[in-house]
Amino acid sequence: MTITLDDALNLLHFPIVDQFYTHQTLNANSANDLLVESLHVDHGVAFEEIRHYRESHVRLSWLRDVYEDACLRRQWTVATIAYLLHLVDCTIFTDKSATSVSMNYLGFFVNLRVTGGYSWVAVALTHMYEQLGDCSYVKTRQLAGYETLLQGWIYEHFLSIGN
Repeated sequence: MTITLDDALNLLHFPIVDQFYTHQTLNANSANDLLVESLHVDHGVAFEEIRHYRESHVRLSWLRDVYEDACLRRQWTVATIAYLLHLVDCTIFTDKSATSVSMNYLGFFVNLRVTGGYSWVAVALTHMYEQLGDCSYVKTRQLAGYETLLQGWIYEHFLSIGN
């Protein structure tokens, strides 16, 4: 017994028949270029931020600062991209770090006109399955992923838990 696309559709109320997006794993240079292009940050600043984690991640606090700066400069597209990246990292794509955002997900928001056309339910469910698989190892002590979706499904299917 497991959560299905239909279950996720009924819980999230997002369409499941849209375009499927598969992100590419970025190296530090590609992530740096994407940061400069999408969030309009200085090349050196982006390089320093990525170098901090030695992979294609940035700190959540740094991303919040980029968002606030974009709002102050009235760069609404940049602010929207930063906000959405922060939002999906803290909901759908949560990981155990709780302090960093993977730049692999920035590709979802490069073109905001197509962002709403992705099958977000399939993406959320796929990521959750991957995290459930990872937590099945003996030495794993924490679950990551879209836990709210999993909790909602549990409450819907096991009615005696809520009583």
